[in-house]
Amino acid sequence: MEITRIPASRLQFRWRSALLLALYGACGWCQSLVIQRVTVIDATGRRPAPDMTVVVDGDHIAAVSPWKKVHVPKDAVVVDGAGKFLIPGLWDMHAHGTADDAAAWTHLLFLANGVLGVRDMFGPPDARAWRATQVSSQDPSPAIYLGSPVVDGPNPYWPTSIVVNDEAQAREVVDQQQQRGADFIKVYDKLSRSAYFAIAGEAKKRGIPFEGHVPESLTAMEVSDAGQKSIEHLTRVALGCSKEQAAISAELRRLEAVFLAPDATMSQKMESGKSMTALYLRIIETYDEATAQALFARFVRNGTWQCPTLTVLQAQSAEPLPADDPRLQYLSKPLRTQWEIGYYKNFPPEALAWTVKLKKAEFAESMKIVGLMYRAGVPILAGTDALNPQCFPGFGIHNELALLVDAGLPPLAALQAATRNAAQFMGQLDRRGTIEAGKIADLVLLDKDPLADIHNTRAIQAVVLNGKLFPHPALEALLAKEQKLANREDDGAAGK
Repeated sequence: MEITRIPASRLQFRWRSALLLALYGACGWCQSLVIQRVTVIDATGRRPAPDMTVVVDGDHIAAVSPWKKVHVPKDAVVVDGAGKFLIPGLWDMHAHGTADDAAAWTHLLFLANGVLGVRDMFGPPDARAWRATQVSSQDPSPAIYLGSPVVDGPNPYWPTSIVVNDEAQAREVVDQQQQRGADFIKVYDKLSRSAYFAIAGEAKKRGIPFEGHVPESLTAMEVSDAGQKSIEHLTRVALGCSKEQAAISAELRRLEAVFLAPDATMSQKMESGKSMTALYLRIIETYDEATAQALFARFVRNGTWQCPTLTVLQAQSAEPLPADDPRLQYLSKPLRTQWEIGYYKNFPPEALAWTVKLKKAEFAESMKIVGLMYRAGVPILAGTDALNPQCFPGFGIHNELALLVDAGLPPLAALQAATRNAAQFMGQLDRRGTIEAGKIADLVLLDKDPLADIHNTRAIQAVVLNGKLFPHPALEALLAKEQKLANREDDGAAGK
């Protein structure tokens, strides 16, 4: 890729100059950035447009036109995009750790991988206060769509969750988190029916979305009807496709009560755990096409988005990563240790065998369901659950896109799940998500065609963040910086 300054007789930018511009922000004084003769995959659904020129003025796209018809502004930075492909900046729509005190390291990995936006699914207690601390930061950062802390019921899975015990507390949390600047309310597994519906009612009244898991006390269809904007990880979606949903749900609740009873013996726990595993497999066995299509039609009617996070679902049944996986060098030692422990710490061998068998079957079922939902018109987002074991910040989105294609989405639809769909979901399609004049200049320049092979989203030649150019050496410098930070003591929070 060649970068020049117009007129070329005055100055030629070589990679070192471009690197300095990207790293230190000097490109801010440039009037324009021009990417010439590139194939634009704008993510609107239109066919790829070859031999196009994209003009960036400040932090916005000024023009997208055939290259011979564009007047190149004087003193513009010009990138030769011949033989290359330009896509919108990617979004990871289910990630963690971006708003923690030590979050900057994840930002570097996201940007180096063309992920220029993140939906953080476990925000800080006060989003407004956190954003105020970021104003003076000189480090580059993806855009962050920030959730509330997890809102859960008694005995929550995560100790930093906000616990609500009744309807009054549920409504108060919605009000509090909206006042503190959260973009949405994150709902979780242990919420009671009454508390959940109080959250739903208050959120709709105040005009703030609520997103997250399907609580164990409800069905996927019920939360869709209640107006929940997204369902994460396909929680209880497979159950909603079973012709035995009601009976299986009741038995699961009974067995879980036995398993969690304070006086339960190890023998009782093992027996109830084995029975629950059999029931979860029964969900898959009792899949019913008519039941599934009725659920998917309800999702479409209600505008209920799905963020399947196939990356984490696959990781839960996968073998440990090889020690020489090059991506591990960008993680701190404490986080690598946590990942080595994995998802099933202290599981007895017999229980581990059941669990892995179950997770493999559930992953295969999830892949099937994602393909069916796409064909039924259910809107889909790309998210990874980054920071969970084997779910890498930045790198993971490319894995997620490949899994979406394996599940049955065409490459363009998978790409849109991380670009156009993300912007539409957030109500920002007027300024993000596609390559069109007037939109924020968040762009990724690829060496290879992602529509020919979705794995080509990894072939990143340059990134443009808010109009600022990060050529390939600058992206390598971000990774090098992160590698140096990888030995720090604080590795941030694990995913939820």
